[in-house]
Amino acid sequence: MTHISLRKRIADGFINTLLALNLLAAFLMTDQDISAQYGYALYIFSDISILFFVVEIAVRIWICRRGGSMWNFFRSNGKWRHWNCFDFIVTFLAAVSLFSGLGVFVGARTLRMLRLLNTMRLFSRYQRLQSVSEAIVKSVPAIVGTGIYFSMLYSVYAIAGTNLYGHIHPDYFGNVGRSFLTLFQMMTLDDWSDVMYVIMGEDPWAWLYFFSFILIASYVLLNLIVGVIVDSLQQVRRRRELEARSSSIEIEVEQMKQQLREFQLALEKWEEEKELAQEKRQQQNGQSHSSRKTSRDRKSGKSGRCKR
Repeated sequence: MTHISLRKRIADGFINTLLALNLLAAFLMTDQDISAQYGYALYIFSDISILFFVVEIAVRIWICRRGGSMWNFFRSNGKWRHWNCFDFIVTFLAAVSLFSGLGVFVGARTLRMLRLLNTMRLFSRYQRLQSVSEAIVKSVPAIVGTGIYFSMLYSVYAIAGTNLYGHIHPDYFGNVGRSFLTLFQMMTLDDWSDVMYVIMGEDPWAWLYFFSFILIASYVLLNLIVGVIVDSLQQVRRRRELEARSSSIEIEVEQMKQQLREFQLALEKWEEEKELAQEKRQQQNGQSHSSRKTSRDRKSGKSGRCKR
């Protein structure tokens, strides 16, 4: 088992290094000077790396096939193995980019983006990144509900801003669309005070509108979304801890079962040896009893002849 785990660690380290180098190569190819000088070598390295990734996925599927069925790579014990499916899809899309003839139909830039998708497999290689990704996905329903509330708030403030300040500064509140953009800028706290002071030059009470929106949008709703994601992350971590504990408990239970089976075998062996020893004693007792009986018969025969 130690040799298998060591080889698995070496293979995982090799694949992780290739993924990181592919990400670095993608960065380097964005520079025109580096791309002009080393672009061909970087593309060759990317192609070879994709072949390694394809072989890695094929080996993992083959191992699952040896264990029962190749579909165990995608689904096991009635549950989808989402990260394996993610690895397979991303690797397949990256492998598609090897066919240069497709560039005529989808474009060279699309093929480059398909290769770049392969670096996203780094999310599936580390448990912490997996936990963060799962937490974000798990918090989507709550974020959607918060987003609906966000949209209602934006709509109310955009309509109010258009009606109140559209004639003061049409560039900021000329229509509902511009009001939405201005409110988004204020939510990010990007020069919001400049917008407020421009409006306050015509309406001194406009600060109530801006302060109330910033307090609700920037400090309440955004922190609420962050809190939802953090809570989901804690739930994912708790679930992973429980899974780790349950797996360790299962290992301990298997070890105890193995020890119990060994004890039962030893007990059965001891009982067999005990029965054999008892049979030998009985045979020895029977032989001694028969020898005593024959000796008594001989003595009785001799005494009868003497009397005659």
